[in-house]
Amino acid sequence: MRIALLMAGSLLATACGGQQNGSDADTARADEGTGIAQPDAGTDAGGAFAIGAPSAQDFAQRAALSDIFEIESSKIALKKVKSGSVRDFAQMMITDHTKSSEDLKQAIAASGQTLAMPAKLDATRQTQLEVLNRLNGQEFESEYLNQQKLAHQQALELLKSYAGGGDVAEVRQFAQATIPAVQKHHDWLETNAPGTSPMRATPEATGGRPGAAGSAAPAP
Repeated sequence: MRIALLMAGSLLATACGGQQNGSDADTARADEGTGIAQPDAGTDAGGAFAIGAPSAQDFAQRAALSDIFEIESSKIALKKVKSGSVRDFAQMMITDHTKSSEDLKQAIAASGQTLAMPAKLDATRQTQLEVLNRLNGQEFESEYLNQQKLAHQQALELLKSYAGGGDVAEVRQFAQATIPAVQKHHDWLETNAPGTSPMRATPEATGGRPGAAGSAAPAP
C-alpha cells in the first residue's frame, strides 16, 4: 500500500512538472509573438533597449515632422528674439535640423525605399506655432523653450527606438548618426530650461550659449 502511494505521488509530481514546462514554453512563444525585443536582443546606439521600433514609414514621417517643427518654430524665434542664448539656440536648431532633414532624404534614397513624406505640419504642432506667434518677450522665450524641451524628448525616444531595431539599414544608420546632435540639444535645454512644461508660459530660463562646453544657467 505504501509503495502504491509513493508511486502515485511520483506520477503526480511528474505531471505537474510537465505542465509547468509547457506553461514556460507557452509564455516564451507569447513573448515572441508580440514582436517586442527582449533585453538579451541587444541595445541601441543610446544604450537603451530597442522596444517596439516603428516601421520605416512611420519613423520617416515622424522624424520629418520633428525637423519641420524645429525649423519653423526657430524661424519665429529669430524674428522675436534679438540677442542672447535663446536666439543662438534657435539658429542652431535651424542649421542642425535642416541638415538632418536632408540626411533623412538621402538615407531614404540610398535605401531604395519609397516612403511618403509630410507636406505640412500636423494639427498639434501647427497649434504650437500659433501659440508662439501670439507671444512676445519673456513669455515667448519661455514657451519656445518649453516646446523645444518636449519636442527633443520625443525626438530622442524616436531616434533611439529606430536606431536599435529599425527595419531598413540605411534609415537605421541615419537614426544612429543623428542621435548625438539631438542629444546635445536636449542636454542644453535640460541645463538652461529646467522645470518647464509645454504649452505654459513660465519665467525665462537663460544661461550659457548653446553648444558651448560647460554652459549653465545662472543662479536665480
